[in-house]
Amino acid sequence: MKKLLLLLLIFSTLFSQDDQKQEELRLPFSPSKIIYIKNITSQDFLNKTFYIGQKIEVTYNLLLLSDAKLLSVNFESPIKQNKIKLLNEDELAWKLQPDGTYQAKYIYKILSKNTSLPQIKAIAISQNEKYQDIAISPKISLDIYNLKSNPKYSGVLGDSLKILRAKTKKYDEYHNILIFELEAENANLEDFTLPYPDIAKQEFQTIEDNKGIYYCIFPKKYTNFSFDFFSLPKNQFENITIPIVISQDNTAGQDDLRPKNIFLLYSTLFLIIGIIGCIGIYIFLYRKKIVLLLIAILFIYLLWHIFYRNDIILKKEQVIKILPTHNSTTLLIVEKPIFAEIIGSHGNFYKIITSDGKIGWIEKGKK
Repeated sequence: MKKLLLLLLIFSTLFSQDDQKQEELRLPFSPSKIIYIKNITSQDFLNKTFYIGQKIEVTYNLLLLSDAKLLSVNFESPIKQNKIKLLNEDELAWKLQPDGTYQAKYIYKILSKNTSLPQIKAIAISQNEKYQDIAISPKISLDIYNLKSNPKYSGVLGDSLKILRAKTKKYDEYHNILIFELEAENANLEDFTLPYPDIAKQEFQTIEDNKGIYYCIFPKKYTNFSFDFFSLPKNQFENITIPIVISQDNTAGQDDLRPKNIFLLYSTLFLIIGIIGCIGIYIFLYRKKIVLLLIAILFIYLLWHIFYRNDIILKKEQVIKILPTHNSTTLLIVEKPIFAEIIGSHGNFYKIITSDGKIGWIEKGKK
């Protein structure tokens, strides 16, 4: 019974606080202004031409008079997420300045050509809590240009963009896979894309701290990829080219359906030479049953060595990855049990080829 009364008391307290806040919002307006809000971002900056995808920083200043208390700061109306996006909502804070005003920096990302800066609405109550006042920042239209009119535009603009390293592997009979690392500065790296419509698949593998690992699966006809990055300091496009050089390293990416195995080739050759040698010994030097037994053993081992397949059965919902990493993109998820062959390994992963010719990686403990 006591617990029930305690719960009722807690709920009544919460509701009374909500009612009090609602009552504060219904207060009459102060006869004199007690709150002001102003966009103090440089007017020269706001008059510049901006671009879709660009991230901009806007600073607001808030002044409270007559010891008024700040009640809330919100957008005057909900922002349209398809036009402009607030990037630092979780870190947003109004900080007290030496002159007694409050200041906050809003970081926006422009998503549409027809947009403007959202208006900020601040509410304050008087020191005696008898009055309220509202201040709204002025609406500011932006001059926005869409860089996608350039067909080679990669979608990225900023201070810099560079390719740190790149690697190309054979993926299947018709495609190669390119994996490369990008580094950008003050840029919208997350919007990067290679402007080639016949690329089968492309996306970021990882992206963090202005660096990202990107991959694409593309037709074998390409010998390089060329794309444009828009430099904000230079206010112009810069071209970047990635040459396609097929790597034979087996630790990443995909290989031929039947990759060459030098060890297998030489070991098979030595077995054949050994069998021929034993036959020669039996015919010309030592006609004993032990030699025939040795020939039979070597021959059986040769057949096993040539035709043995390390077959496994992949279970339903088994995940096959493109690369031998835990955060690799999924190549496919097995819909029903299928046969596959292990053709290599790297770290904690097996490299497998499915019965329909797809090559990928599975974790060793999950085969």
